[in-house]
Amino acid sequence: MLDARLSGHDTFLTGTLLLEGQEVQVRILTFDDVTVLDPASPLELPPAGAVWSGVLRLPHGWRPPEIPVDLAKAAAEAGIDPGRWNAANARHLLTYLSEAREGPVRTQRIQVIITALRAEP
Repeated sequence: MLDARLSGHDTFLTGTLLLEGQEVQVRILTFDDVTVLDPASPLELPPAGAVWSGVLRLPHGWRPPEIPVDLAKAAAEAGIDPGRWNAANARHLLTYLSEAREGPVRTQRIQVIITALRAEP
């Protein structure tokens, strides 16, 4: 857990943590009031409660997310333009949708996304 929440950065992205000569790929999880780094590989960390420092390298220049065909179709039918979505929100919505492969859960998630986007000002 970082000592301060990352602000201005998207969550659910990956970065590189430079820690005592090691380079570790981490998943960056930013919640309401805390940011957590989840190592992609086993890492021997200092004991719980210990204070340590490292350098977190954040990627830049992300490409626009690809909208799946089923979501694009539902958005078009609802008169919603995916090109106007905020990039951070789009990644969040697409991550939420990608966790459901096919079937009723995916269909329900698309409905939730469309309902939420209709409610935006």
